[in-house]
Amino acid sequence: MDISKSKNLLLKGLERYGVDLESIIDTAMELCISEDRENIRLKLRKVMLKKLEDPNLLILMIAALKLEEEGMKGNLPFTYKGDPIHIYIDEVIGMTIANEISGTKGIFNFRWYDAKKPGIIGELDKRGCVFLDDAIAGFIAGCMSRVFEE
Repeated sequence: MDISKSKNLLLKGLERYGVDLESIIDTAMELCISEDRENIRLKLRKVMLKKLEDPNLLILMIAALKLEEEGMKGNLPFTYKGDPIHIYIDEVIGMTIANEISGTKGIFNFRWYDAKKPGIIGELDKRGCVFLDDAIAGFIAGCMSRVFEE
């Protein structure tokens, strides 16, 4: 499978949960404190589109999507509803995604987005999505960190 097929698989899968690139960017911008928000938004879009061409990132994001689907079917070794506290692999996935994009800065930024749960992250969390809220938070955190590195 080539990059464009994997990217389409991810984006179509996210759409089933009401997530698209615009909602991800809007969510990222909710916690952005800057006078130059439009320029940051443009840079963020560019970074996100570039990162969605990275096969390692795509694999992590698709893994989160597939885990979400299997969890909803009851195929994971825990009671899926309620995001049990003893299951932390969802956080690990989010931190790994953030780290893949921008290293330690991304991990610290992930904690911020995960705690505040703006926009689509909070919506996914309220709908009981155990993995996707953290994967999207990690993607946003890593990309926002990358924007401010430039």
